[in-house]
Amino acid sequence: MMLVALCAAVLAGCGSLFAAPTATPVPTPTPIDYLVRAAKAFESVQSVQFKLLHSGAPVVLDPQLGAKFLEASGSYQAPNLLFAKVKVEAMGNLFNLNMLWRPEGALMTNPMTGMYGPQPPGMPLAPLALFDTAAGISHLLAAEVLNPQVLGVEAEEGMQLRHFSGDVSALALKTILPGTLADAKLKIDLWVQVDNDRLMRIKVSAADSETQLEFFGHNEPVEIPAPK
Repeated sequence: MMLVALCAAVLAGCGSLFAAPTATPVPTPTPIDYLVRAAKAFESVQSVQFKLLHSGAPVVLDPQLGAKFLEASGSYQAPNLLFAKVKVEAMGNLFNLNMLWRPEGALMTNPMTGMYGPQPPGMPLAPLALFDTAAGISHLLAAEVLNPQVLGVEAEEGMQLRHFSGDVSALALKTILPGTLADAKLKIDLWVQVDNDRLMRIKVSAADSETQLEFFGHNEPVEIPAPK
């Protein structure tokens, strides 16, 4: 009996020696962690389509003509090609312009003839700056969103989007989004796809305007037209 008890005690001790280790819990990412991941995903994009909408206080593209920006849509091809169709209002009429950014320079069509020519100096609309790793969207996500919070996960068109909110300075946006310099501190909302960290939408709200930028078709083929 003593031998049986001794064996049982030894076996019990062995069981404790070979017990499975307790798993270390994985910390939940912070809002900043999520945004840094989204910044890295944005930097890796090879092509994407976008749509830019602005409402409220106007963005003046040409003071002499009183041309005001309304919306733009286009395509980006890494590392430095971008095409955009831009809708403007001038002299009570609506005009559609084509804009093209290439390493050789920025071009814009004449609204009357449809022919490309150099963009006027001081043009406040520069979508290629969105993809500048030093001062564009990826930098904004990683370093310029203040007090970020996760508001939740929202279902949209078959996707799960993580919704963030925070603050951003107008200075951080001056080369990225038009018409957002009225206030020193602005409200920003961002939507990022849960399963791949792709940025899908940015909305910047000022006291008298709102600018929304949407991205879609990540890494799908795009067409950048040749100037004529």
